[in-house]
This record gives sequence, structure tokens and C-alpha cells, in this order.
Amino acid sequence: MAISSERFIERDEVSYIEEPTAGDPPQWLVVALLASFAVALLALAFWPGATLIDRLRVLVGGICAQLPTHMFYPGGQGLPLCARNTGIYLGFSIGTIALFARGMGRTARMPKGWLALLLLGFVGVLGVDGINSFLLDLHLPHLYQPNNLLRLTTGLLTGTTMAAFLLPTLNGVLWRNPDPRAAYRSPRFLLGLAPFLVLAFALVASQWGWLLYPLAILSSAGVVLALSLINLTFTLAFTGRIARFATYRQALPIFALAVALAIIELLLLFHFKQAMLPTTLR
Repeated sequence: MAISSERFIERDEVSYIEEPTAGDPPQWLVVALLASFAVALLALAFWPGATLIDRLRVLVGGICAQLPTHMFYPGGQGLPLCARNTGIYLGFSIGTIALFARGMGRTARMPKGWLALLLLGFVGVLGVDGINSFLLDLHLPHLYQPNNLLRLTTGLLTGTTMAAFLLPTLNGVLWRNPDPRAAYRSPRFLLGLAPFLVLAFALVASQWGWLLYPLAILSSAGVVLALSLINLTFTLAFTGRIARFATYRQALPIFALAVALAIIELLLLFHFKQAMLPTTLR
């Protein structure tokens, strides 16, 4: 009975994803938004005056201290984010991609029970490691010698947890018919993520030069995506447009607004950080 119920849910999910609705935005708006995304990405990569890595460092610099001793250096160049944040947003990207790859991109239920406690425990471990590292920076007694491999590990686990809680939160207020299945609904799903997290850890820790751009782009995209999902959740709540969307096409305009707000917020945070830092530290 449980198997047939799950199959029914999957069939129902396909039907409401594919079903066209009268509320779809006009074709010209969809084309204009997609073209705008493409132009923005091309400008980020190829506009003269700075390298892509430099621009990514500015984009995400407002949410990361970017301390030289806390970073990985593929090919001798520092990633845009510190080790911990690189792990967090790579883990978030991996977890989000995995949910969509398994057909659970509309999941609106968070993990429960011991699985939820395990995931929240990952966040707790990151907190302990972060406090320990902060105590060292202040030259105060600390539990152990922190290092970037620990920062990366706790970041990856925390980012995976973020995906399991943030995406269902958004889906619960976005979709008219969200997927009732829980994110990471079984230990098997979480174990299936493990090889990808281990691979991400190994690739970052290797510091191979050819990985600079892939890792920088994926981790920075994770920052923008996470903030965009938060923006979208609050935008829907404040405008009263909760559970009014049935297709991804319908949600594209408001998602584009959330992305634009995320980029503006990140740039404002970076410039605020720069203004607050002493000139010698900029």
C-alpha cells in the first residue's frame, strides 16, 4: 500500500508540473527575463576591467570575512569564499541539485525525527568549530587546533542541512500543489549524497588549478541561490501571494525579482563591509 501511494504521488506531481495554466506570463516576458540572465552572466565573465574571480570575490565578500589563512588556493589563487563558506554553499548546491534530480524539487515537508536531529547536529558541530576557531583568533584558550579541512567538512554538512530545510520552506508558500514527500525522506537519500560530498571535499582540498573556476562559480552560485530563496519566501509572504503558482513559468518573474534583490543585497553588504574596514585591511 505504501508503494502504491508513493507512485500515486509521483504521478500526481508530474500532472501538476506539466499542466498549463491561464496565469502564465507572456512569452515576451519569459524571453526577456532569460535573455537578461544570459547577458548578466556574460557581463560577469567577460566585461573588461576585472577577472571573473575578482568579481565573484566582490559579489560574495559581504557575507564572508575572506581571511587569507582560512581559504583554499587552487592554482595559487584564493577561492571567493573561505573554507567554511565554500563548504556551506557547495553543500547547499549539492543538496538542492540532488532534490531536483530525484524529482523532489517541490518538496514542502522538512525532515523529521532522528533524521532532522542528525541534520541539525551538523549545524551544531559547525557552531562548535566556529567558536573554537574564533577563540584562537582572539588568542584565548580553545579546545583544539582548527584547520581548513575541518572548516570545509562542517560547512559541507551544514550546507546539506540548509537545502533540506530552506527549499521545503519556500515550496510551502510558493506552490499551489507542493510535493507532500519530505526532503531527505530516508537515510538512503542522505547516504546517496555522501559520495558527492566526499568528492566535493576532495576536489576543494586538492587545490588543483583547473578547479578554480568550477569551484568558485558553484559556491558563489550557492550564495546567490540561497539568498534568492529567502527573498522569494519573504516576498510571497509580504505580498500575500502564497500558494498561487502552479508552474515554474508562472514563478519565473517573481523568482527573477528575488535574484535581482539578492545581488543588490550582496553588493550592498560588500560595500558596507569595505566602508567599515580600516584602509590597511581593504
